[in-house]
Amino acid sequence: MKLISLNTYGGKYFKPLINFIRQFESDIDIFCFQEVFSTTSNFKQFPEYRANLLEEISKILPEFNYFFNPVMEELDTYANPVDFDLKHGLAIFVKKDILLKNYQTFFLYKDSVVKIIKKDFSDIPVNIQLLSFIKKDTEFIVCNFHGTAYPGSKLDTSQRIEQSQKIMDLLKEKVGAKIVVGDFNLMPNTQSVNILEKDLINLIKEYNIDKTRSRLSPFYGKSDFQKFADYTFVTNDVNVEKFEVPEVEISDHLPMILEFS
Repeated sequence: MKLISLNTYGGKYFKPLINFIRQFESDIDIFCFQEVFSTTSNFKQFPEYRANLLEEISKILPEFNYFFNPVMEELDTYANPVDFDLKHGLAIFVKKDILLKNYQTFFLYKDSVVKIIKKDFSDIPVNIQLLSFIKKDTEFIVCNFHGTAYPGSKLDTSQRIEQSQKIMDLLKEKVGAKIVVGDFNLMPNTQSVNILEKDLINLIKEYNIDKTRSRLSPFYGKSDFQKFADYTFVTNDVNVEKFEVPEVEISDHLPMILEFS
């Protein structure tokens, strides 16, 4: 099986992003996306982001079911109010021929979608998606996560440490081979990452990936450019056949591609 995790940057680079998804449509079983916008309005773009990104992706992935869980609504990427229906959050697309067992979503910080947040995003809710399915008599659990972006240093805070611990507590309650992906907004040498590494294999470290942020990052080439944010973790009962983070310019993040059994 194959899985891609990607922070879409809100579809800012829409055409390259859509072309990339089309390229892998027949080859990928599960897409885990972060920073996805959705709208029921006629708005497609605001200012440079794609308001109907979820709807556009669903059009080009007709053979997939999807689950969308927003954390904020009626707010743009700068926490400014908008005057049309707009939601922002996590999305999982899974091929319709996969035997789904269960789907759940949990808030790890706050407990509902919000319409007002601080400009520094310090109080934005944080949620996680958990998808379980059966493949060749094996149960798999895939988790899609987007960690708090505050503070921008991506270093430890009490909230980030608590987030990691909550993820591990959730996983301990589940039976099956586990895969946890997403934009964790964490640097590698943090206690928050270390908590996850105690029971999970960090494929970014295992495969010596040198960065997960792309040249499209507004900080690329500057002294404060951070190479890392995204991670793929697996339990040791996941057979990793291939893992790569290709340098493609479709977002300010790079996609993580996992082939597993």
